[in-house]
Amino acid sequence: MNIYGDNGLACLTKISGASSASTVSPLPHMFVVKDLVVDMTNFYSQYKSVEPWLKRKDQPLQQGKEIPQTKADRAKLDGMYECILCACCSTSCSSYWWNPEEYLGPIALLHANRRQILCYRFSRRQQHKII
Repeated sequence: MNIYGDNGLACLTKISGASSASTVSPLPHMFVVKDLVVDMTNFYSQYKSVEPWLKRKDQPLQQGKEIPQTKADRAKLDGMYECILCACCSTSCSSYWWNPEEYLGPIALLHANRRQILCYRFSRRQQHKII
């Protein structure tokens, strides 16, 4: 939601105790379904388009089965999966405002970048060794 002109989570944003009126509005630059509810279809489809889920080369996924993950494997992903897909970053981004059909937005690009960093032989870790 947009609270006092800033995008944020309503459950974490403190409303001041002053007697003045509080301003709460739906996320900007998104179609409003009703009241404060916005249509997140485009946001989620753009996120899905970068295939943000984990993939393994060595073990094909069996239908209905989960692949266990070690603590070491999970530690490699810290900082990349804490997003709750609230769309606050995308609706705050002017590039997303002007071209929402083609520009994927910050969270989709972060997850697309994650896959590139993990797969690319000149990852960030390797680049720091070169510099």
